Amino acid sequence: MPPFSPGSRLIVLGAGATRGANFGAAAGSCLPPLNRDFLTQLQRTTEPKYQRLIRDVIEDIVELFGSNFDLTLEDYFTQLEFLDDALNVGPQSAGTISPAELRRKRGRLLHAVSAVLEISTDAAIRGGGHGCSHHSRLVEKLKARDTLISFNYDCVLDHALRQHGSKKWSAAYGYTFPRPGRVEGVVRWDPSSPAKSSKETIFLLKLHGSLNWQLPDDPKTPDVDHQQTIVLKERLHGQRGVPSFTIIPPVWNKAASEHPTFKVLWRNAERAIRMAKEIAVVGFSFAPTDLPVESLFRVALARRTTKLKTLVIANGSKVDRARTRKVFARPLEDGTVVRQYDDFGSFAEAFPSCFN
Repeated sequence: MPPFSPGSRLIVLGAGATRGANFGAAAGSCLPPLNRDFLTQLQRTTEPKYQRLIRDVIEDIVELFGSNFDLTLEDYFTQLEFLDDALNVGPQSAGTISPAELRRKRGRLLHAVSAVLEISTDAAIRGGGHGCSHHSRLVEKLKARDTLISFNYDCVLDHALRQHGSKKWSAAYGYTFPRPGRVEGVVRWDPSSPAKSSKETIFLLKLHGSLNWQLPDDPKTPDVDHQQTIVLKERLHGQRGVPSFTIIPPVWNKAASEHPTFKVLWRNAERAIRMAKEIAVVGFSFAPTDLPVESLFRVALARRTTKLKTLVIANGSKVDRARTRKVFARPLEDGTVVRQYDDFGSFAEAFPSCFN
């Protein structure tokens, strides 16, 4: 693939962007989850096929943390990681917690993530066929080489690109995988007339992975992704067992650099942040525990050699907006114009004039 060459416009999408999706009458029984209310949304899921899974996940949590647990999704994933590390300190046979049982709990939690996203996003897309009106409106206004950085696992934006990205979106080139010729299943996520090259496509950098990605195994093997195929899945959610997909789980210490593909995506994201003249941060909070992401932005912004013209913040939380301004403090000192919107829908309606 030719060197990544982003345009001047960058849009950063967090969980709040999917939470603010408008699916109309096709909305599911639970909402697209935020980190802080994932377990609430899981328990609101009413589909019969997931009731056993939901009971098992809640029982897993009660077993470890008691019935009065207060956990975010990131808290639980991180605790499982630390518990697994702690087991190496003492005898493997002591107590009731074993590495195998922790792996099963983690597998059930990953399955639960997939289940909540299926009911809250994918089922609405498959049922109604049109997806989210806000995402659709945004994609219709995007142009080639606009860059989207997403921290979401769901495929609401991918679907909007497939539906409304004719001649300006290519699944082979748009995800910026290292070897587009080795990406299998692009036709499943291409529009009817896909962009023909990396110079003609919108870019979508999913820095925490995606439910429609299957990356090669053994990430510690040097350049493994240059030798094996990346698969773009059509069916996001398996009929039986834990669905197979590639994501970076929400833990405090996200090991994005351990997999060659993610290393490329994060490098491309740094370049996009550094080169953009106009940046929108939509539904993203810069959580205090997410130091890898904050560090990525701080490094890229410190390396800038040109002025950031406009920063748009779309978020209903005053705390989240203040955190974003704090991360962007350096360019703001140089006179960057700041515009704010309460939600994703308001931003999508105002784009691209909000950058002028």
